[in-house]
Amino acid sequence: MPFSDIVAVSGLLLTLTTFLFNLAWPALSEALTLDEHQSGPLNRKRSRDKVREAFFGRALPLTCAFAALFYVNFPAAVGIIRSSTLDLWDFDVDRTLYVMVVLALLAFALINAGLTLKLLKKWRNLR
Repeated sequence: MPFSDIVAVSGLLLTLTTFLFNLAWPALSEALTLDEHQSGPLNRKRSRDKVREAFFGRALPLTCAFAALFYVNFPAAVGIIRSSTLDLWDFDVDRTLYVMVVLALLAFALINAGLTLKLLKKWRNLR
């Protein structure tokens, strides 16, 4: 498989997981904005259920997906960085794009990990 095909597949997977993140964002945002100091056990239970659903149904799977994609692509990116020389006028576009896609995967994995931890904290505070 040529390297340009690997770059295309990695970019497509990044696009797909980003699309899934955009679909999950309204539920994640709603769960993150819930008030932790609610009166009544029924309101607290409903909020806890929403946060739990957002945590297990959206945040955790997305974090795992981005982390797995990063983990699979990271060794090749390190190999590219090790073997490359910095040249501003004559560089390989495919390899540069591949490294940028891997860095984007890392950024999304870290963002999703942060959201997951915030949801976990909110879930604990609603108990």
